[in-house]
Formats: sequence, structure tokens, C-alpha cells
Amino acid sequence: MTVTGFGVPRPASGLDAEVVARVDGFADVWRERAAVAERDRVLPAESIAELASAGLLEIVAPAGFGGLGRDWPTLAEAARRAARSCASTGWIIGVVGAHAALAGRLSPDAAEELFATPGPRLFATASVAAGGRITEADGGVRLSGRWRFSSGVDHAGWIVVHGPDPAGGAESGRRLLVPVDRDLVTVQDDWHVSGMAGTGSRSILLDEVFIPRSRLTPFNACFDGRGHDGPADRHYLEEAPLHPYLTTTAVGPILGCAEGALSAVTASLSQPGGASPRPAARPLAQDRLAESSADIACAQHLFVALCSTLHTAGVQRRGLSPQERATVHRDRAHLARLCVRSVGRLVELLGTAGHFTAHTLSRHWRDLQFMAAHRDVNWERAAANYTAVLLGGGRAPAGSPDV
Repeated sequence: MTVTGFGVPRPASGLDAEVVARVDGFADVWRERAAVAERDRVLPAESIAELASAGLLEIVAPAGFGGLGRDWPTLAEAARRAARSCASTGWIIGVVGAHAALAGRLSPDAAEELFATPGPRLFATASVAAGGRITEADGGVRLSGRWRFSSGVDHAGWIVVHGPDPAGGAESGRRLLVPVDRDLVTVQDDWHVSGMAGTGSRSILLDEVFIPRSRLTPFNACFDGRGHDGPADRHYLEEAPLHPYLTTTAVGPILGCAEGALSAVTASLSQPGGASPRPAARPLAQDRLAESSADIACAQHLFVALCSTLHTAGVQRRGLSPQERATVHRDRAHLARLCVRSVGRLVELLGTAGHFTAHTLSRHWRDLQFMAAHRDVNWERAAANYTAVLLGGGRAPAGSPDV
């Protein structure tokens, strides 16, 4: 399918064109499988095999563990391009694929064990504890209960959960990252959702699973900046504060999904015998199509700015300034709003035809609305943080939302 209107600026640096070209090579087959992924509520095994064989699950995995060790803009662009065909595939590349960087920053024993596991090196997380508990045990901890939103769990080798460190007491605020072998968890078939069904983000249950202390990593030890005290060629994603990178991974799938929707509508309106009357004879259609295209173009420029800010800070081996953090949070939230507005307008343009479940636009619209509900692109939180910094002279108040 011809991609329309995407002759836009890309990150000036940090982009490996050869890696993202691998995504383009799968675009047609992933587009054909998108409906199957949505129906089955999980990516097809064939897609996972393609992602693994092309190295697209290990774009930011440390080179020391056999990963590609590429820069953050390469991950974001790969996810964006995949999402033009299938948003769930883009999510697995960009959001779940980013967990490979996290895995490399776990305790040495944990990292070695995770990357030594045979099969696709897909590391899921379960980001929300829904009754899940971490309790102290002799030589480690025990995990019990339920954690939610584990994208890609059906194909994962490991799942990383987090919760309060029982050794520190709840009042300490200290948290642990705890990787769990996929064979030790029960996956609940509870991912019945209106969008992004193909991510398979099911809940997991654990029943008194013992994890040795050598596999535990304090949350801050993983996410805080480490300083450049390792090998000279160590990648910045192994050293820089990790939080702003992981919380910005959704922008690639969100933008790519909107671009895919625009392409679908353009193709539909351009087909002989398609929507009638032709757009040239419908001023309202012209207006909506042009405005949606302009909104997506603005989102594309925000995407480039986000990639540039994060990559530049990484190369300089520094964390983001308060102003940069607030701007990143604002821009990724506004990018999501622009994409939602744009595609919503396209749905109105096609009318009832755009609401049939099998229509490509309808699937993109469902997926986009679901992604835009993610907390990392929430506009109210972003606006509160940005204005606090803007009006506070460059300093966010204690406890304010951050990236």
C-alpha cells in the first residue's frame, strides 16, 4: 500500500535506517494479519518469529548480551512504521521491546539469566499490582496474587513485576523489580478489550513463587542514572536515567497508527467507484482530510523533537533538565491528542462505512483511542507538570507528575 503524506522530517541522528527498513519488509504481511491478531487477542506466532529473526525484539538490548544496542530513535521509528500496518505489532516492538534495555540494567545475575534463556528474547512486564504481594522469605522473596497489563505475555520468556520491598517496610517507599520465569506464572484469559487486543496484555497469577535475592533489583538502581563508569563504548541506555525513555515508548505506535488510518482513508477515497461523490466535489470532505493531514504532520514534528531531545541527552550522558522533562511530557501527550483528533475527523468523514469492524480505519480508530488512554500520554498530568515548571521558574514542586 502506498503511504501518503509521510515525506516528513526524521530524527537527524540516532536512526539506523537498515534496522527500520526490516520493518518495512514485513509491512504487508503484518497488515494482513492485523485482523487475526485482534480476533485472537494475541499476535500470531508467525509475527513473533519474524520479529525475533529480524532482531526487532532486541533493538535496544545491550550489545554485551547479544542485542543490537541501537539508539532510542531507532526503536521509536521501528514501532511507528510497524503500527501503520498493525498497532499491536508496533506496541510489541516499541513498548515491550524497550524492556530489553530494562533487562540489561537488572542485577548481574538476573540480566545474565534473562538473556541466556532460549527462544525469542521477549521480556514482558506486569505493570499494575491487583492484589499482588511481595513478602520476605529466607534468601529471597515470595510472590503471590495478581498483576495486570502484561503485554506480550503469551510469547514471553520472563515477566518483570514490581512492588514494595518487604525488607524496607511499606513506609520506606523502596520498590523492587522482580523477574519471574514465564513457566512459573498462570496467565489469565481476561484481555477482552475494544482496542489493542493483539497485544495480549493479560493478567498473571502467582502462587507463593520463590525468587532468590540475587535476582532482585532495587527500582532506583535500575532507573536512575548510573554514571559513565563502565566500558567506553557502553550505550547510553545502559547509563542514562531510564524513566523518560520507557515512558515515551508509546509515541511511535500512536503516531504510526494515525498514519495508517490516514493512508487507509486516502486509499478508500481514491479508489475508482469508491466513496461518492469524489472528494474534489465535496468541500467538507476536502476540509476534513486536509485538517487531519495537517494534525498528523504536526504530530510528526513533535515525534522528531521527542526523539532528538532524548537522543541528545543520552549521547551527552546526562539526565533531562526539569524543563526538558516537562516538555517531553507535554509533547508526547499533545502528539496523542493530535492523532486522536485527526483520526476522529477521518471517521466522521467516512460516516457509517468507517464503523464496520472489518474496515481498516475502524481498527486503527479502536486501537488509537485505547493507546491514548495510557497514563504516559495523559494530557491533564502533562499540563499540570508543564505549567508547574513554567510558572515555578524551572522547578517542579515536590510530588508533581513527572516523566
